[in-house]
Amino acid sequence: MNPAILYAAELCGVKRIFKVGGAQAIAAMTYGTASVPKVDKIFGPGNAYVTAAKQLASLCGVAIDMPAGPSEVEVLADKSCVPAFVAADLLSQAEHGPDSQAMLVTTDAAVAEAVAAEVEKQLAELPRKEIAAKSIANSRIIVLADKQDCIDFTNAYGPEHLIIAMEDAAAVATETTHAGSIFLGNYSCESAGDYASGTNHTLPTMGCVRAYSSLCIDSFQRKMTLQTLSAEGIRSIGRTVELMAQAEQLDAHARAMTLRLQQVATLPQEDAGTGIARLVRPNILKLKPYSSARDEYAGKAAHVFLDANECPHNAPNNRYPDPLQWDLKQKISAYKGVAPERIFLGNGSDEAIDLVFRTFCTPGVDEVAAIAPSYGMYEVCADINNVRYNAIPLEEGYQFNAENFLQSIYSPCTKVVFICSPNNPTGNLLPLDEIRKVLDIFPGMVVVDEAYIDFAPEGSSASALLEEYPRLIVLNTFSKAWASAGIRLGMALAHPEVIALFNKVKYPYNVNILTQRAAMERLEHMDEIRAWVDEALAERTRMMQAVAALPLCQEVYPSDANFFLVRVTDACAIYDALVEQGIIVRNRHRIMMCENCLRITIGTPAENDELLAALQKF
Repeated sequence: MNPAILYAAELCGVKRIFKVGGAQAIAAMTYGTASVPKVDKIFGPGNAYVTAAKQLASLCGVAIDMPAGPSEVEVLADKSCVPAFVAADLLSQAEHGPDSQAMLVTTDAAVAEAVAAEVEKQLAELPRKEIAAKSIANSRIIVLADKQDCIDFTNAYGPEHLIIAMEDAAAVATETTHAGSIFLGNYSCESAGDYASGTNHTLPTMGCVRAYSSLCIDSFQRKMTLQTLSAEGIRSIGRTVELMAQAEQLDAHARAMTLRLQQVATLPQEDAGTGIARLVRPNILKLKPYSSARDEYAGKAAHVFLDANECPHNAPNNRYPDPLQWDLKQKISAYKGVAPERIFLGNGSDEAIDLVFRTFCTPGVDEVAAIAPSYGMYEVCADINNVRYNAIPLEEGYQFNAENFLQSIYSPCTKVVFICSPNNPTGNLLPLDEIRKVLDIFPGMVVVDEAYIDFAPEGSSASALLEEYPRLIVLNTFSKAWASAGIRLGMALAHPEVIALFNKVKYPYNVNILTQRAAMERLEHMDEIRAWVDEALAERTRMMQAVAALPLCQEVYPSDANFFLVRVTDACAIYDALVEQGIIVRNRHRIMMCENCLRITIGTPAENDELLAALQKF
């Protein structure tokens, strides 16, 4: 045997080698002999006799990879190719045997002539030139009118190997539907695929690429499916099974399910609980929430702290903050009317959004859906966490229809939906009844982002639904009405089970002590915050009316937030002109459904007047 084969076998741990070949080897492995065992699969290339033998073996219950015949190569080339490379690639397949075939397809006659000359030159230097010459006699150089004709020819021919030596090789490859293995660019020779680049070189030939794929690791494996049904599963799909079996007039099939349906009907239905655990990424359930040694002695009068490697000076900032922010949660609980165990505090509501992905979505598998246009952080977090993002457009006038929204959720892997209300950038409050419909129908987590709820009419918050719907998460923030964007504090209100999951996944000290103190101080001045909100609402009305009267305005959209969206004659030009005057608004022109729209935040009366004066110049 060739020593290279023996060395490779030793390296890979192969212990048994049978030095047999041809159709007789296929027969021996199909039926078994005194020296050659019967096998279950026969893979690999061969001549026409081997291919015929493999096809006969497949009739005896032996799996084969494909009917692989004489070797083939096609080169698609344009003026960017290197003729010497192309000729070498054609000859590399021609030397396999006299029945091999090499094809050059191009739109450039000069390329055809140059390659033909190179083939003649290189053929004279080959040790196997007699074999290659016979193959070349069966091969062709074809000049076609345009690139599309070349692609159409390739898809009709279905070559074993396809080399695309063209300037836009990748684009041509996307239009190629029938080829065994594709090599892109001048440097990608077929020899690399045979020996070193990692792809398999047992490929379908003779146009069989229409029905077969190349040999791969998966070809050596078998698959089995496993399933188990619970009583709840029988209740869920039993009637479907009955109906389909009856439609096929297979009564015994139907009866096998009917008997089970009759039995489970007598069983008490198990309490489904919150249904939250089934939505959680499996590894998350195994996590333990962070705890420090101090938690074990909560409530005791400790005064010496030597457990956390802190510096003993510069109190109180030298100590790690409470990782669960209990004092602050007690104060927020009194204001929000939500139990402390239903509150999560994070580094802005963006942290809570990210935790939703990390807790409930498996990267590369799951999907989330969100209204559009909406807050951009949902899609950013989806990209970071490798979760598919389904942006579902709002209705005309930025209205929300729950039924149409849910019908656009096409993936069973959708774990979460995001609904921003009042919405950003449109500013409008979404009807609570429509949000309730989503909660009633959608089986996953529903996140309602209420960053601007303090500017909306009283009683419009989805937090009123928390007791009724365990899968609801309501996001709030200190950044807007509380005038505390600089402290970066957000909150999620949810079922205690969700909050416990977030506390498992979050970093231990996610809210620093300075932020906690600043938030506590804000909670002592609620009258001042309410006065600021009232001023913003009055200014919002004034600004919307004033902007609507300007010549540049095409439409001002209703708002329940501390901003409003306005469609103008030329958003980009107006935005740039405002920047030149030191005034910054938000250009939403490139956002879905927001062409030529600017989003204007309500500032102080003086700031608003300055903006109006600038806009009056257009």
